[in-house]
Amino acid sequence: MNTIFISGASRGIGLELTKQLLDRGDRIIAGCRNPREAGQLSLLKQAHVNLKVLDLDVDDENSVKNCFNQLNRNEECIDQLFNNAGIIDWRDLHEITPDSFTQVLRTNLRGAFLVMHHCLPCLKRSSNPWIYNMSSRLGSIELRGNTQLGGAIAYQCSKAGLNMLTKQAAIDLTEYGIKVASISPGWVKTEMGGENAKYEVSESVAKIIKVTDQLNPSQNGRFWGEDGAEIPW
Repeated sequence: MNTIFISGASRGIGLELTKQLLDRGDRIIAGCRNPREAGQLSLLKQAHVNLKVLDLDVDDENSVKNCFNQLNRNEECIDQLFNNAGIIDWRDLHEITPDSFTQVLRTNLRGAFLVMHHCLPCLKRSSNPWIYNMSSRLGSIELRGNTQLGGAIAYQCSKAGLNMLTKQAAIDLTEYGIKVASISPGWVKTEMGGENAKYEVSESVAKIIKVTDQLNPSQNGRFWGEDGAEIPW
């Protein structure tokens, strides 16, 4: 049984990861911005003794610190971190506001860094620690221009930055045995992806889990799709 931390766990991919990983017997620590308003997480908590729900606002460093301070006081070991919390603005270069551009980077990139940084003491207690940064093919500089999806310039930049965070963190954390990978979930029918997306949430998450289960240390510091194929940076 692994202990897995999931950020952004109250809805979408984060919530479905929580469900599927609990169902297979893992222990889940779910971080979300408003636990008292997370009705589906509350129902899961009533049904699963292996679920802990903690307050986590990735935009607020004090919130991130407090979350992991609670875990460190109990000397918690985290085997896997799903750095999942994120937002999107679909507007293009001509339409997006500077404030929105900044907010997307703050949540998707800075927030992921804060969670990773403050989670490290818990990850170091694991014998096989992994960090999975939830990225997107829209963050691939090489693929950009070969997709039908347009706009979302702030989101694309945030995910390209997240991919660099993955690459460099994989190097910086080698001495601790912590592996890091970027994972694209595909185009998913969530509030972010919309109703025309390719995958139902449950289908995407099942694919994500299959991919992460099969990764080995030689695949550290790389970018993987939900189909198991490597994605160019």
